[in-house]
Amino acid sequence: MTRLDSVLTEDDLPLGELWAACRDGELVPLSSSAFTFADLPQTPAMRAHAVARVMARRMIIERHSAAWVHGALVTPPRLHTIAVRYAQRSSASRDLATVREVVVRPDDTTTIAGIEITTPLRTAVDLARDRGFVRSRDSPVLSRLLDSSGLPECREYLDAARNLPHKALALRRITDALLDEAVARRAFDSARPGSRDEPHQPSLTRYTS
Repeated sequence: MTRLDSVLTEDDLPLGELWAACRDGELVPLSSSAFTFADLPQTPAMRAHAVARVMARRMIIERHSAAWVHGALVTPPRLHTIAVRYAQRSSASRDLATVREVVVRPDDTTTIAGIEITTPLRTAVDLARDRGFVRSRDSPVLSRLLDSSGLPECREYLDAARNLPHKALALRRITDALLDEAVARRAFDSARPGSRDEPHQPSLTRYTS
């Protein structure tokens, strides 16, 4: 018996059969075109493989798709967002993805299950520079992507990046996102039963002082 991949698409079974299996509780959708077995945990590697199904070789998962793979976004974008380095043009399924040419430094990307993807920091910077940025939707994504880094590392990255458009705008949006998160966390901590009404300094102020 042939063992099916943990990420299934129309390359494996007809789309109608895949959705029928979802109705029967056997599969769950990872996106509109990728599915996995209901009893398997949805890991970054699994999400990366779901995006890889619409990518060509040498492409990079970026922006909202990268945020989804990293776990900073709950649901995948309707169209996956992938990139290719300049001078390495390739093709992808443009019905399921948007493709752009980018300049990336060696430390701008990492690999998940052998699939290249922008790092959480580079992903946050790209989202913060995007003209389609929506604060209510994207600020929480930025704060989750930057959970292990923070504002100093963002400043250092942007200062070192040459010819990167909208750096000031990106820094302002990232600062606002981290401040929003710090205020929300402080409000949550204050509302917990048994919490004391004691002065508390949001972590963001340590970055900006």
